Amino acid sequence: MERVETKEKKAAARYAASVELLNDAIGKEIATSLQYMYFHTHFEDSRYLYLSRIMRETSIAEMRHIEELADRILYLEGDVDMNPSFRTRRVTDPREMLSMAAELEASTIESYNKASRLATEYGDAVTHKMFQDLIAEEEQHLDTFRTELKNLEDYGADYLAMQSVAGSRQAARELHRIHEQHEKEGE
Repeated sequence: MERVETKEKKAAARYAASVELLNDAIGKEIATSLQYMYFHTHFEDSRYLYLSRIMRETSIAEMRHIEELADRILYLEGDVDMNPSFRTRRVTDPREMLSMAAELEASTIESYNKASRLATEYGDAVTHKMFQDLIAEEEQHLDTFRTELKNLEDYGADYLAMQSVAGSRQAARELHRIHEQHEKEGE
């Protein structure tokens, strides 16, 4: 029995550095997910439905990353630290929100590249590959935010106005559908 415990302790010690990298990533993913959900609610409130949907879907993608990272930590017999690495910042200007989102993604990509290299140095090929896969997704997010920032530069307030009108039309259709449903139920 003592020999098994020693073997488990050695395995846990071997992967302690990987667990630390993974927990650092979880903190970033949690904080980023919350920030994007905050942006989502403000975009939705302004009826910028396309930007709102982008932020919501990206926030959910970050939540999936949290789950994947946590699963790896538990496999390595570590403990998951589910605390955000920063507090949600109150930014409500669309251009500033998209700029911040792009900065967060760029920072995450840089951090994950470093973590990937370190995981390789630690002899943890699976964690290395996990970070490489996450980098690919984060690059897609960054590309989306850069595109939206470019749209704002190119079209300015007109870009947001078009989204708001589309959002208002969709809201009107939804209200009409609900009204018709209530009328049918009242018959």
